[in-house]
Amino acid sequence: MTRRRAHIILHWLTALLILVMVKGGTAAPWVRWTFVVGVAIWITIALSKGLIGKPGPKLGSRLRAAYPWMHRALYGLLGLSAVLNTAELLGWIGSGPAWTSLLLLLAFGTVHGLFQFWRHTALYDNALRLIIPRFLHHML
Repeated sequence: MTRRRAHIILHWLTALLILVMVKGGTAAPWVRWTFVVGVAIWITIALSKGLIGKPGPKLGSRLRAAYPWMHRALYGLLGLSAVLNTAELLGWIGSGPAWTSLLLLLAFGTVHGLFQFWRHTALYDNALRLIIPRFLHHML
């Protein structure tokens, strides 16, 4: 499996798991553990091989400079959420912080998705082709 394919799978698995956890208000422990393990694998790949996203030449200089930092911040929030979920599942902390982190992750993930959609449709830089599975490219 290529690094890009692993990124795509982990990206969409994480997004789906966040929606599953937030929709019900709480989630079964196996869903939360799947989220924690998926995030751990994803962050390990990113730390060892680097980030896979790139700003693209059509972004302005300020957005191009901010782009890697925005991605790092998302990874930081993702990691923090996984740590808080782990701590709550193990009984090290009370309920609350993990839930708040999931809501923040959902909010910032939505902004991230809208930004990538804007890049794809307004700048025509094919940003969505980088993260959408290849069999869906004909829809873009």
